[in-house]
Amino acid sequence: MSAERPSSEASASPRERIGASDDELLGEDAAAPPRWVRNLAKPVGGRPALLLELFIFWMFFQYFSYAQEHIRGGPIESVRHAHELFDLEKTLHIDVELWLNAGLAAVPPLAIAAGYYYGMVLATVPITLALVWWFNPQGFRRLRRLLIATTLPSLLVFWLLPMAPPRFAVPGVVDINAVYNILGGALARDPSRSANLYAAMPSLHCAWSTWVAYALWETWRHTRPTWARLAWLFPAMTYWNVMATGNHFVLDIVGGVALFLIALVIVRVVKGAEERIWRDDADSRVGVVAPAVTADAGGVATSAASAEPRRGG
Repeated sequence: MSAERPSSEASASPRERIGASDDELLGEDAAAPPRWVRNLAKPVGGRPALLLELFIFWMFFQYFSYAQEHIRGGPIESVRHAHELFDLEKTLHIDVELWLNAGLAAVPPLAIAAGYYYGMVLATVPITLALVWWFNPQGFRRLRRLLIATTLPSLLVFWLLPMAPPRFAVPGVVDINAVYNILGGALARDPSRSANLYAAMPSLHCAWSTWVAYALWETWRHTRPTWARLAWLFPAMTYWNVMATGNHFVLDIVGGVALFLIALVIVRVVKGAEERIWRDDADSRVGVVAPAVTADAGGVATSAASAEPRRGG
């Protein structure tokens, strides 16, 4: 008895059976979303889906903001840690915070500019992500992972080692943003109005600015090498700024850079493991699809599959 031939309806692909129209895929009464919405929700021009990436960034930002707000060290403990850190810096002869802060406070126009610079550092992160998405789509996901891997471990440090900034712990340090009320800086001394006043270690301003420079350097080092090198001026300026404005100690900066470097190693290890997994998977698929060709005793080429005796007659 011959096998029945599959009907044309059964052999058709799911889209052919349902219909190629987006309206039909959504249902008879549902209207297809506008084309620009569909373009945002799918990869375009080799770039990751913009709508998905915006959602990931929004979720990441919301989670980090919520977590940081609820990880609060006490003022007594945080100031004590800051005093211990500053004493260590004095032992190492790297306690330059007071000197830098006094020099900046003596020049009000420069102090105001530095205060606004400190406030705008955080805005460079989404701007850089957008530039990387446009100019370096192949490296976007890895650099986005690097940003997340740089940021999230800081929450553990904020919890285990709450640290007051120099403007709270070191006598004589001028709180530049509060004195000139830059971007609401006067409110930054009120714990009820700020996310976390005692999260100076590690410095995320320094960790993020280092990530920004690395992302731009990797994006433009072959096409715009001058821009790629100039990008490293940004974290260097940030390191000076956070100390001169009284927001971070030298060792806070060291902690922020260390955070970035550790994340860089982790992301590279994960990327290498992924590449090995994909390579091994591809090799196994090639072995199944194209079995090795061997020659029998008579010199006739046969595949490993055909040389193996059939089972079941």
